[in-house]
Order: sequence, then C-alpha cells, then structure tokens
Amino acid sequence: MTLYPSAWEQRKVAEIVSEISRPVVLSDDKYYQLVTVRRRNEGVVSRGCLRGSDILVKSYFEVHTGDYLVSKRQVVHGANGYVPKSLNNAVVSNEYLVIVGNKDISTKYWSLISKCRGMYRMFMLSSYGVDIEKLVFNVDDWKKRSIRIPSGKEQQRLTDFFSRLDDLITLHQRK
Repeated sequence: MTLYPSAWEQRKVAEIVSEISRPVVLSDDKYYQLVTVRRRNEGVVSRGCLRGSDILVKSYFEVHTGDYLVSKRQVVHGANGYVPKSLNNAVVSNEYLVIVGNKDISTKYWSLISKCRGMYRMFMLSSYGVDIEKLVFNVDDWKKRSIRIPSGKEQQRLTDFFSRLDDLITLHQRK
C-alpha cells in the first residue's frame, strides 16, 4: 500500500500560480511599511517604515499575508519568500513579482519547493544578463516552464511535516 497513491502532475507554472497586483497610491503624509526579500531563502523582512514623501519611486504594490514575493533582480540568489502575518498590508516596489497559488497548489507548498535545486535552476534559466549580480528575471519565460506537483492533500502533509521539522530545529537551537 502506498502512502500517496496519486501521481504527481506535470504543470506549467502559469497554470498553478497567479500574479497579483494591488497598486498603492502613495500619500506624502502617510507612513508605509516597506518589505524586501532576503537572499538564500531567508524570507520576507521589513525594510522600514517610511513617509510617502520620502519614497522616491512611486510605483508600489500592497502585499498580504500568504502572498509569495519574488525579487526580479535577486531571484537567482534565493531572494523569494512567503509574506508573514506581521507584514500584512506592507508595500513593495515593482521590482517584485507577487504571486499566489490556486486550487492546484498552495502558496505554502510553493514556498517549500522554491528552496529546491530544480527551482533555483528554473529561476536561473529564466533570467538574462551578463553578470550574475545583474541578472533580470524574465517572468513570462518562467511561467512557460513546467514542474511536477502532488495532490493538494499531499502538499498539505509535506508542508505540515517540514513546518514541524523547522519548529523542532528552532527548539533545539534555543537549548
């Protein structure tokens, strides 16, 4: 008897993730929580809180808990991650791709597989430029590429397992 009887399906990235765009009109007198994505899959973090008048580039988008951010200029270095609850309603510039899963893939599972060697390879193959530090991510090319995904039930079990494992590692590191 197999634990997961369903086979993994080959799917195009464009079929399983959706690009989200929530433009924000910045007010000069309002403060905004800016976020960025750290390299080496270290997650979405605060870049500080700035007044609208102090933000030079005015093309910003709101992100919500559970969104997935991809830095278009740093993705080959692992700059992508899941937006945590603490950064709900923060803003990012147009240098970031904001995506969510659909009925076929959860954003949490996407976060898990984005750390795999195969995904790094896809990010690299879908980037162009002459210097590794200045590569630009070609979103349209990336969306045409295919990955294999398990059923929703298996995705949930995998994300639960690795979440518990991360919690256990954190607990042991504190000791």
